[in-house]
Amino acid sequence: MKSSFFKILTIFILFSYAFIAKSETLNPPQTQTKPLKVCVVLSGGGARGFAHIGVLKQLEAMHIPIDCIAGTSMGAVIGGLYASGLSASDIEQKLQNLKLNDIALDRVERRALPQSVREDDDRYPLGATLGLSENGVRLPAGVVQASQFQELIQNWTAHLPSDINFDQLPIPFRAVATDLETGEMVVFNKGSIHKAIRASMAAPGVFAPTEIDGRLLSDGGLVRNLPVDIARSMGADVVIAVNIGTPLLPRDKLQTLFNVSQQMVNILTEQNVQAQKALLQRQDILIEPDLGNIGFMDFGRSEEATLIGEKAAEKMRTQLQALSLPTAVFVSAQHMRTHPQLPPITIGFVDIDNNSQIPSVDIRRQLGIPIGSIYNADEINRKLAILNNAREFDSISHELVQRDNEYGVRVDARGRNWGPHFLRFGLNLSSGFDGAGGFRLQVGHRRPWLNESGLEWRTDATFGNETRLHTELRQPLFEREGMFISPYIEFNDTTVNQYVDNTRVAEYDLRSEKAGTDIAFRLGDESKLGEARIGINYNRYNIHPKLGGFLLNSDNSLTNINLPSGSLQQLGIKTSIVIDQLSDPSFPRDGYKVAGNVFFGLNKSDHNYQETSFTTEWAKSFGSHSVNLKLSAAGLFQSSTALQGIGSTLGGFQKLSAYQQDQFSGNYMLYGSATYLLRAVNFEMAGQSLFLGSSFEAGNVWDTGKDISIPSLRKSLSLFAGFNSFMGPIYLGFAVGQGGAKSVFFQMGRQ
Repeated sequence: MKSSFFKILTIFILFSYAFIAKSETLNPPQTQTKPLKVCVVLSGGGARGFAHIGVLKQLEAMHIPIDCIAGTSMGAVIGGLYASGLSASDIEQKLQNLKLNDIALDRVERRALPQSVREDDDRYPLGATLGLSENGVRLPAGVVQASQFQELIQNWTAHLPSDINFDQLPIPFRAVATDLETGEMVVFNKGSIHKAIRASMAAPGVFAPTEIDGRLLSDGGLVRNLPVDIARSMGADVVIAVNIGTPLLPRDKLQTLFNVSQQMVNILTEQNVQAQKALLQRQDILIEPDLGNIGFMDFGRSEEATLIGEKAAEKMRTQLQALSLPTAVFVSAQHMRTHPQLPPITIGFVDIDNNSQIPSVDIRRQLGIPIGSIYNADEINRKLAILNNAREFDSISHELVQRDNEYGVRVDARGRNWGPHFLRFGLNLSSGFDGAGGFRLQVGHRRPWLNESGLEWRTDATFGNETRLHTELRQPLFEREGMFISPYIEFNDTTVNQYVDNTRVAEYDLRSEKAGTDIAFRLGDESKLGEARIGINYNRYNIHPKLGGFLLNSDNSLTNINLPSGSLQQLGIKTSIVIDQLSDPSFPRDGYKVAGNVFFGLNKSDHNYQETSFTTEWAKSFGSHSVNLKLSAAGLFQSSTALQGIGSTLGGFQKLSAYQQDQFSGNYMLYGSATYLLRAVNFEMAGQSLFLGSSFEAGNVWDTGKDISIPSLRKSLSLFAGFNSFMGPIYLGFAVGQGGAKSVFFQMGRQ
């Protein structure tokens, strides 16, 4: 009995173990697995970085979770915007409506500039402004301050607190920069995201470095262009690295100083990229879009780069899909991300951090930010842009800050402290390929802010065929951007040719000395429209023969030519006005310009005279085609003892192009032209174009009013090619006129 009991018990135990083993086989133990943390690494590469947008679009379409982002330079721009809550499509759409080349290079539409800045740009197109101080000649720290780019990023991230921890962004984010003094890597993990992005993208020699917390920072690509290790430090299990770095140039491209300098930076960058690529592990994914000839500065090719980025990510679909989430899970994860949002902020204070010569009280007045108003980053940046356009600062920006439990605005004004004297240069060359030509070197000196009210000293000098010196002071009378008083003096010495028909028979020396004081009125906001003046003016002219005086007749006899000689001095009232709304002074595609001068002589003598001149220009474009119409008139009303040679002249490029320089002179002038321009090539990166054009001109000068007649107008027809180079406009063309007049001309600079 007992034996049977033990047998039954043994069978029951064995059956129980078998049942339990079978149950464990059917229902294995549940283990909790941690989801993989996916981090995207976006490299620098300038405009090539728009490929990052395309990659991010594909990652969204494949439902790839992005748990963190580390970016450098342009990778920091795209990555920072994406981490702040914008989708890839949001970033793409915002960029489509912008002129990215202009924004990246801080180019401003000419009509948005003050009149004095427009005049300087027209007169002095050569290179950068030089600073001059007791320490010698200096250049600005960078070619471009990137003010517009920073303002744009700030406007797009204005919903974020200025002191946010980057781990609290919708996607945790890191930006990499380089300390220019120590060479150390700087990783931003908190603070103002737009300032972190600006520091990371400050490419050496292109964008000026920026200062944050006492450190002078430049492009992060110098130390970590593909920051894989930063992503690892953020806890990444899987890294998706996107490398769009600029490839090294071949030998035949290393012919310029800029390209050699860029190659040196690219070599350093490529070395640290290779070191970071070596850190990638088997589970990581490397995407390298084939961006072909899209260059570092090709910001106008954003759509093309975005599409290439999409295609590159699509090629990696097999590897990427292993990270893909089901649609419902992906959408839920996206909604669960926190999106920090600033509530409406009342401005409690405005602080000015200012190292410029411009008084802080003047900056505060011009910005006009009311205490108690609602903070609006876009509106404040619009006002700051006006100050930046006046070119009195290296940069001026703002930040929303918190102090004593209230919010306010801190304005950071960085002055042009590489002065205080500033020099600009221009060059003018002309040739008719017949031995006659002209050469002028122009030098401009500016010394702003001689006192706290904004006194400025301006000097313009010309050397070559003409020697000219004009110097003046501009003292604001009330507000700095309002009316000003301007005392001036001017000396001019030029050689003027004299012609009989189409033959140059003599040349003479014309010297003038002028002095006066004007009251000037700026027209439009910040003188964007133009300027008007009225004042007392003293003129003195002296004219003396230099060469010539004889004409060889057909029978080999000589005829004596009386060369003008004499002197004149006059005190009078002079008024002038200029309204300039042309898109470009040399190749205008739209806009208009009106300019006029009137001089009333006050001397009651035989040398009394009055003078007036008027010019108007209008341009309109239709696609690649544009039309430019111009009309000029002038009159010199002299007494019976008229002095020859001080009136108007015609002849030379865009002044009856088929004829010689200043071939016709007289007291009365009438001139008109109609020019057609075809924009044959558009160099978007440089913001310039190659034009093919044709111009019909008609005009003449007369000594007396009774001689003026339409039938006596001389005509000229020209064909030319033109380009607005960094040295100024360049023209090469051919012109024909009446009586066999013709000219093959080369012109650099404005006549």
